[in-house]
Amino acid sequence: MPKDALADSQPDDARVSQEALAAAEFFTYLIRDCGYSHPRLLGEGRYACLAPFLYTSAIITGHIGDRVGYDDRWCYSSHEEALSALVAWSGADEPEGWHRHPNTGRRRRMTEAGLEEWINP
Repeated sequence: MPKDALADSQPDDARVSQEALAAAEFFTYLIRDCGYSHPRLLGEGRYACLAPFLYTSAIITGHIGDRVGYDDRWCYSSHEEALSALVAWSGADEPEGWHRHPNTGRRRRMTEAGLEEWINP
């Protein structure tokens, strides 16, 4: 029997268990092999976690099982700021408090006048 036919014939709770197992295995890969931390499910087969970089920490998002790269990234000045934003984030729109979004070139900083945002040339 083809693998897909077997999955389609299983009860919903068995399918959920397989999805949970796949997510757990992928999260283990993210932590052990990639050095990421605090992975969490966003829904619809997506995840978010923290990634350390040389001068910043970031929230990254991607698809569970994708071992090639990630889809999006928001940089923070510290690991603590990134973790706080990840915990508070619902997974919709963008997380709060970031200072750099590499995919769009946007940068942010707080000034006396409020939040300033620009696109880095």
